[in-house]
Formats: sequence, C-alpha cells, structure tokens
Amino acid sequence: MFNNFSEEARKTIILAKNEMSELNHPYVSSEHLLLAILKSNNDISKRLKNYNITYDNFKKEIIKIIGIGKKKSEWVLYTPMFKAILEKAILISGDDDCVTIDNLFEALLDEGEGVAVRILLSMNINLDTLYNDFSSHQVKKSKKKKTILDDIGQELTAINSNLDPVVGREKEIKRIMEILTRRTKNNPLLIGEAGVGKTAIVEELSRLIKENDVPQKLINKRIISIDMSSLVAGTKYRGEFEEKINKIIKEVENDSNIILFIDEIHTLVGAGGAEGAIDAANIFKPALARGRIKVIGATTLVEYKKFMESDKALDRRFQTVMIEEPTKETIKKIITTLRPIYEDYHKVIIPDKIIDRIIDLSSKYLKTRKEPDRTIDILDEVCSHTNIKENKNLANFNRLNKQLYNVIKLKKDAIINDNYDMAAKYKEEEYALMTTINNLEIKLAKTIKHEITNKDLEEVIASKVNIPIYKLNNKFNKDKILKELKKDIIGQDDVLNYFLNNFKNNITNNNCLAYLFIGKTGVGKTLSATKLASCLNYHLLKLDMSEYQEVHTISKLIGTTAGYTGYNDIAILDSINDYPFTLLVLDEIDKCHESILNLFYTAIDNNIIKNSKGENIYFNNTIIIMTSCYDGNNIVGFNKIDKKSKYSNSFSKSLLNRVNVLEFSDLSKDSIIKIVNKMTSKKKFKAKDKEKILSLTDYKNNGAREIPYIIKDLENDFAKVS
Repeated sequence: MFNNFSEEARKTIILAKNEMSELNHPYVSSEHLLLAILKSNNDISKRLKNYNITYDNFKKEIIKIIGIGKKKSEWVLYTPMFKAILEKAILISGDDDCVTIDNLFEALLDEGEGVAVRILLSMNINLDTLYNDFSSHQVKKSKKKKTILDDIGQELTAINSNLDPVVGREKEIKRIMEILTRRTKNNPLLIGEAGVGKTAIVEELSRLIKENDVPQKLINKRIISIDMSSLVAGTKYRGEFEEKINKIIKEVENDSNIILFIDEIHTLVGAGGAEGAIDAANIFKPALARGRIKVIGATTLVEYKKFMESDKALDRRFQTVMIEEPTKETIKKIITTLRPIYEDYHKVIIPDKIIDRIIDLSSKYLKTRKEPDRTIDILDEVCSHTNIKENKNLANFNRLNKQLYNVIKLKKDAIINDNYDMAAKYKEEEYALMTTINNLEIKLAKTIKHEITNKDLEEVIASKVNIPIYKLNNKFNKDKILKELKKDIIGQDDVLNYFLNNFKNNITNNNCLAYLFIGKTGVGKTLSATKLASCLNYHLLKLDMSEYQEVHTISKLIGTTAGYTGYNDIAILDSINDYPFTLLVLDEIDKCHESILNLFYTAIDNNIIKNSKGENIYFNNTIIIMTSCYDGNNIVGFNKIDKKSKYSNSFSKSLLNRVNVLEFSDLSKDSIIKIVNKMTSKKKFKAKDKEKILSLTDYKNNGAREIPYIIKDLENDFAKVS
C-alpha cells in the first residue's frame, strides 16, 4: 500500500506508530498522524506555528483529553478514520504522483471528523480558515488546464525543500540573477566540468526564489527543468517534434514567470533534425532573440566548444557563466553544512577529523573526478558503509518481511480451500509477525548512531579506487612480501630488497615511481616485475616495446589524432585512469622509438600526460618498470657504484637521471639448481633427468630462459617412449 508514498510520508506514518506506542494508546489514529507531522521539520509544521499549533501544545491537549494508557498494546492496529485518511490522501495525490505529507494533512482536514479535528476545535482553531490555507494550492492545481510543461517538466521551486544546501556559490548566483534581469539576451549558460555543481546552483536559485530572497524582477518566477529525451519522446512522425517545441515556447511566452532550465543544453543542437527537419536549436533561436523567454542552460566546456560555440547565432543569445571547482576551504564548508543531513539520513556520526581526511583522500586518489562531487560521493558512501555494517537488525527486519509475505500467501490459500481453522492460525501468526516488524521498525528508527572511523573510510576508498589498503593505513609488511617474492624469484635477493626499501620510503608520496631493471637475458627481470605487481596488489599492464619502434605507434598508447580512423577507440594508457595503481612494465625499453620514450619522461616528471582527445591520464600512483638486456662483462651482482656513468654509453642521460637503476646479477649454478628443482617439483623427474637439464642449460649466457623448453622436450621424449 505504501509503495506510492513518498519517503517523507512513510516516515510520518512510522512516527505515528511511534507516538501511539509512547502514549500507550490501543490504536493509531488521526491525532497520532498529526503529532507525527508536527514533530518533523517540514513546511506544514512551520506554517502551523502561525496558528499556534506545535508538537508540544497538541500533545498536551491529547494527554489532557484522552490521557496516557497504562499498558502498551501488543498489536499495532489502525482506526477506520486513519485508513480513510490514507485512502483520501491517495485520491488527492492523483494517479501519477506519489502521496506526500501535504496530501496526508489535507486528507486529515478534508475528512472533517476524528480525534485530531476535535482537538483542533478545542484549541479554538478555525478549521475553515485552516482548510482554505492548506488546500487552496490543490484546488488551483486541479482547476488549472494541464500543459505540455506539466507533463514533461519538473518545477524546481516546488521540490527545493528536499534539495541539499549550496555553499560558496554566491558570486555565480549573483551573476545569474544579473543576466536574468537583463532586458535582452537574458539567458545564462553555465559552463563547467561534470561534478562542479552547475545543476545545484540552479536548484539553489529556485530555493531563493521561493523564499523571495531575489531581486524584485525574479519574485514569483518558476524554474521548470526539461530534458531532450522527454521532448523527443512520442514524436514518431515528421513535424510532431517541431510542433511540440513550438507549443512549449508559446506556453513560456504566455507565462512570463516561467524560466526554463535545460541541463546538457548542447543536446539541442541536432535534436529532431533528421531527414532535413529543423533541429531544436534553430526552433529556439527566434524566441531567444526576442527575449520573450528565459532559458538557463548547463553544459561542459568541451561540449560547449564542440556544439554551441561553432553555432555563432545560438551562442550569442546566451551569456556564459564559468563554474570553477571550489577551493579546499569551500569544500570543507560544504561538507560541514551537509554533515547533519547525512548523519540524520544514515544514522551515523561524522567526526571533524573524518571530514578533513575525506577531503584529502578524495583529492589525492580521485583525480578524474571534480569537486565537490567526488568528496560528497565519498562522504555518502562511507556513511552508507558504516550504517549497513553496524545495523544488524536490518537483516532480521528483511527476513521477517519475507516470512510475513509467505504467511499471508498461505492464509489466502487456506481460505480458498475452505480450511478456516488453518486460516485462523495463519491470521494469528500474521498479527504476531506484524507486531514484531512494527516494533523492530520503531527500534530501527531509534537506532544508536555509530561513529565513522578511519578504518571505515580506508575500506571505502580502497574498494572504490582499487587502491592497496597499506597505501592508506601505512602498514606495509616488507618482510612478508619479500618472503613471498623469493619463492618465485631466485638469486636476486639484493635487487628485491632494494626495490621494496625504496618503495616503502615513497609509499606516502603521490608521485610516479620509475625503475630500470638491467641484466642479462633470463635472470628474472620481467618475472620480477610481474610478481611485484601481484604481491603489491597493483594492476599489471605489460607492453613489449619492440612493437613501438616506429613513431606512428604512439597512437596505440594515447590514441589516434582527430580525423583519422580509430579516433574514438580506447587507447592502451587510458586504462591507467581506471586503475590508478598500475604497475606498467616496459619490456626491452631500448628498442622503442625516441618519441615514445619522451612520452614516458613526461609521465615521470609531471605525473600526467594527455591522450589524443586532450584528456588527462594521471600517473601519480603508477609504478613504471623498464627492462633492458645488457651484455657488459662488468656486471657482478648488485652493487652501489655509480651505475649512471657505467651505462652512459648504452642509455641516454635523460633516461638514467629519471629512474632508479637496479642491476640483476648473473645466475650462479646453485641458483640454476634451485630453479630446476622448483620447476620439476610437481613432475616425475629423476635425479639423472635433472642433471641432464642442468647439462643442457647454457646459464652463463641465457640464464634460466632455456629451462622451461628443455623440460618440455624431455616430457615429450618420455611420452614417446611410454
């Protein structure tokens, strides 16, 4: 029954049950509903204060006239009057709308009977005046002819009570007001990246209009939001779309109080313009030029330049308002303002230190998102995470509801089969379950708030950004990872130890780390890189740089230039934005073209490169490992001499000055024996077979590279013999 009730209306009904329980009354009736409405901070309770009707006053009258019961009722039952009010509220709301708290109160007054009405009369309240005050807007709404805007638009000034407050945008809102009050070209166009709060600014303007906190020319204005999908919907035949747009323009021209808000306004260009028809932008142009309609648009800078700036006739009819990201101080004010709203909704406590850390971590790890959207997003998610984790009664509540559904179904089946004794038992079970559910619902409404901890925040960030948890809590277990690496990488303990020490020292830095693994073939350079990705919980991206010997192959990495085939394809390095904690292996780096190497120099120096579309690819949390084979006779294990001068003849200073050079030592015979034993541990090889593998391995020149192939050949020989 309550599916078509708004969230506020459902909460009010739950509060009515709560009021009945506190007063120890046997039934939920109209007086409890009115108490619940007065207890909430809503528009009706504020307006009723003008009549001296408050929660405390009304509750005193209830206690005075009805009194308080001696014992709490075991059942939650509703009076016929209460049910009649709910049914009347559904009728008032109409078929297409959900039941609101306004509908509930109007239905209560419309019934004209019940305990609530009698108590209001005892308080010397003029019910006729009250009814006219609170139901006049409904009467006007029912008598008013329905327009196209009523069908496809949403009036922001009517819903602003449910919107979050906007902080730190006074300058932008003032600029929009100035444009709207111009005589001509009075159409503001909000331009900014996704997430900076363009729509929120328009919603805040609608709230100011409702509170009359605007210039005289904007008082009583109505901001109606429309979108292109609703305009195009239902226009199957040629001419229908143009006719629909013209009707909307005429409606706006006839009502000077309407201001249209079109989000993603660039979609006007080309909309409905198939087969030579006029698109929406060209239909709007004459009306915008005359200044008889006011339109607020919102779009991103890229889409503005692509679609609107090229159409000079459309562009000059709008006045641009640039919406920049707020500063860190403003973001903190925004989150502090939103804190009580999220605390109340999620039933949690948000400490000051958590707010500061949310701002720091979101700016550090969500580079591709814009403020304040990314910080609010993290705030909402960590609140939800804490609430779900701590609330153990919720699972029980859901389980009981499923059980109630099954009992009601069994009761109906028993009645159909004329088994009334069984139906009576199910009826008793149904009442018992409903009582338990209602009590649990009241308990959930009074749930003790749990405080958000650093651990909760770290878990949310780690899951959202695919970040290793040790990067957040700084609990990096180097010895454990080193032990894990030594299982697969043999004979390179010094290199691994140096790498992990260097990584640990830079674990809190938000910069790209670059290493050059040098050594003979088969000593474990590439294997070490791939195993490090696994042990460090980094996403592995491996590139064979021998495939990038030509300058044009750079298009594989950052995308193709506009105008060429494959421009809209996803480039290889674009995945780094999706997986910020990537270990990028550039195998055989000395074989790639110099321009490609320069690309990675930019990533190392600036932590950022741009793809072919001009979008940023962030390398702040990336590890780049370059590998190269070096046949110099002077490499003897891992040492701390000046490697940069040692390799200056083979590698450029530009490369050596940007990376940590790690030398991989030649594999000794003992290391080769360990590798052979490891590779044959799960195979049926005898001692003489292992000796044969060793004798066939040219480990001084090829390291361990040949061993897998030799083992495979021996296995094939065994298969032929058997």
